Amino acid sequence: MNVFISYNSKNEDFAELVKLKLEKEDILVWKDTSQIYAGTEWRNEIDQGLLNCDIIIVLLNQISTKSPYVTYEWAFALGNGKTIIPILIEDCEVHPRINILQYLDFKEGKRPWDKLIERIKKIKDSSTKLKVSDLTVDELEKLIKGSKFLASENAKSEGREIKENDVTEVANQIVNAKSIFDTQSVNNNTILWVDDRPDNNIYEREALELVGFTFELALSTNEALKLFAKNKYIAIISDMGRVEGPKEGYVLLKEIRKINKQVPFFIYAGSNLLEHKVEAQEKGAQGSTNRATELIDLITTYVQPTIK
Repeated sequence: MNVFISYNSKNEDFAELVKLKLEKEDILVWKDTSQIYAGTEWRNEIDQGLLNCDIIIVLLNQISTKSPYVTYEWAFALGNGKTIIPILIEDCEVHPRINILQYLDFKEGKRPWDKLIERIKKIKDSSTKLKVSDLTVDELEKLIKGSKFLASENAKSEGREIKENDVTEVANQIVNAKSIFDTQSVNNNTILWVDDRPDNNIYEREALELVGFTFELALSTNEALKLFAKNKYIAIISDMGRVEGPKEGYVLLKEIRKINKQVPFFIYAGSNLLEHKVEAQEKGAQGSTNRATELIDLITTYVQPTIK
């Protein structure tokens, strides 16, 4: 059982204390200052650290909750089916996706180390089983086919061969997202997907349709803006480069933000570099990725359905 600690540099001392406490219990811990070595590409090392861990501990305070790097780490972790344990260091505004998770209260000198250790060991001893009993035959067929494809694409993006449990992890993520979405009765679940090659995203759309979303497709920025002017969407997904230009995703984002500051906007493109994720957030997007599983989690993280 490996644990990754996500934190802002202001919490370096406390993060080190958490690491020492866990290692005393023979729990393996990944922390950037001890696992990233001179001369290595730190962004790739962090991604590998997240992928190799089973649990992500997120230290939450007023600085870390606003950090795009901390946000990237927990969003990346959720997108890869990892378990998140939030630790609240001080009162702060917490993202809705993290806020629904059970956190441990370490504010004002409280130190429930026993509860933290107990939760980690409980997670270690438990096993998650895929629940598909509520799926129709057609949905199950799409789940199996889509999970195989998306797991294969994820492995390719990481430059490795697909592993035995990759398909199960993707399928589990889709079913878990569906179970969360099914608990909410919504009157708007339509996403506007902008891509001049929509056939490249068939399996991604099918996976999100299984979760409970529907789609309208646009091939260009102008077509997307016309649709957005007439209809209401729960979110927008855009590629980056199109015939119109190499940064057309940002052109669309800029125009959308002139009209609407709130609608969640996601870039689904060829890059998964941290610098591009940060750039997208700085320009007003909620996230950027080239991984289907991360896209699914970003959408279920940021999209707040309108309840009937």
